[in-house]
Amino acid sequence: MQKKPTLFVVGDSTVSAFSDNYYMPRVGFGEGLKYFFDENIRIENLAVSGTSSKSFRSHKNYQAFLNGISAGDHLIIGFGHNDEKRGAVTFTDPKGDFRQEGSFAQSLFEGYIKPASDKGLGIVLVTPIVRRDESLSYAGEKVHVTSDGDYAEAIRRLSSDLERELSLFVFVCDLTRETRVLSLKVGNDTLLMHARTGKREISCDDTHTNLFGAVVNAYLIAEDIKKAGILLSLYLKKEYDDPLSKTSYWVERSVNRYYKEPVYECPRELSDFWPPFLDQNQNRWYASVFGDINDGDCKNAKSFSFSGEGGRMQIGSGLDRINGKITEKSDGLAMYFLRLPVDQSFCLKAVIRLDSYNTAKGPADSAAFGAMVRDDIYINKASGELLGDFVAAGILFDHAHQKGANTFARRSGRLVFEGGELNEAPREGDELSVCIESTTDGYRATIEGYSPVSTGYDFKLTAIDPDYVYIGFFAARSVSITVSDIILKET
Repeated sequence: MQKKPTLFVVGDSTVSAFSDNYYMPRVGFGEGLKYFFDENIRIENLAVSGTSSKSFRSHKNYQAFLNGISAGDHLIIGFGHNDEKRGAVTFTDPKGDFRQEGSFAQSLFEGYIKPASDKGLGIVLVTPIVRRDESLSYAGEKVHVTSDGDYAEAIRRLSSDLERELSLFVFVCDLTRETRVLSLKVGNDTLLMHARTGKREISCDDTHTNLFGAVVNAYLIAEDIKKAGILLSLYLKKEYDDPLSKTSYWVERSVNRYYKEPVYECPRELSDFWPPFLDQNQNRWYASVFGDINDGDCKNAKSFSFSGEGGRMQIGSGLDRINGKITEKSDGLAMYFLRLPVDQSFCLKAVIRLDSYNTAKGPADSAAFGAMVRDDIYINKASGELLGDFVAAGILFDHAHQKGANTFARRSGRLVFEGGELNEAPREGDELSVCIESTTDGYRATIEGYSPVSTGYDFKLTAIDPDYVYIGFFAARSVSITVSDIILKET
């Protein structure tokens, strides 16, 4: 009996399967393909969340790909979102052709196209889907054009180069262009296609799709394959519907009917794993890793570290890979903290030394560090839910603040930046004096060399925990810091 061909799918979180307990769980388009291909082909979705075309090659699923492919099979490749994230583990350069060491093109060719082509597979390259943009501009990083270059264009160029120089045909499905066109057409209804950690619209995940979005993207791929008439089109179903014609049907199936709204419980035990830190005034600071953490492993001693002696505390995040984050939709932190009654006035000062960015080319997007006061705390608990509000006398790096934001906050769930951008990005070894203090209406945050910021930070942190606030020092994403000269005055 002739072996049934397999459609292998490799890629990142926009392609992969998940097992979320979100209100609208994440689903990658690799899971949506089954709605458009018939029973004559088997689909093997090997995509792994958080991987780039570079880092996927160290995962067991890459070996499953290499060992599993054979003549008559097909391959869909969907990378890009994490290739653009700076860091030794994930980053590939969009500039340079398939012969250029370290380039995105070479990573795709050497890691996937060449071994698949050598085995006689039909290959489809998929450019990365756009990130949801509430402003509907769909430019820059939303469409994968970063300061390093254009990742979708790198894929288009790779296909042309391979055909011209090696007479190797690799079909490109331009999902970057097509999801941009679609998103502009439906406007803010893209909200219906994206994962959502909770019921509030603000908890929408701008990068990852839900089942509806996954099926929409798989439909676009199927349509491109059918129109191109490549060999893989022989395995498409004879008839299938445009999922946009059945929006209510797919939205209903994208909601997790077992979802339960989380209930906050003030932790009774403030530390159960990481070592506490005793400062010069005998204040005991407790350590915790919480929030949006890779693999949900908040006790990963390879990725996080806490230590201290001689009045100096050390916090490390993402020591082995990019881990943790502060983004519009979720936070993942390593933090030394203590709690104070919500009506207790205070002033917290310290000197923070930036020991390392833990990345190859400087700070990663969503990396942050500094002093913080927040509404809630969790003891070594992973959660994709949007956590509580905070104010930070700290620095956050994102596409709008590439030199680093001068203080920031989360207010009513949204990130706000009232201090503007730093004049110069801090370098490894730099020391910064920071101060965060309570005011009559809220908080004031200061980074030495810049004016104190209180405008926009005039809100109480009582929405989740009405009794306490939690103050301390944090690192997120890929940062190591040392904190010294800690002065806490309760006024």
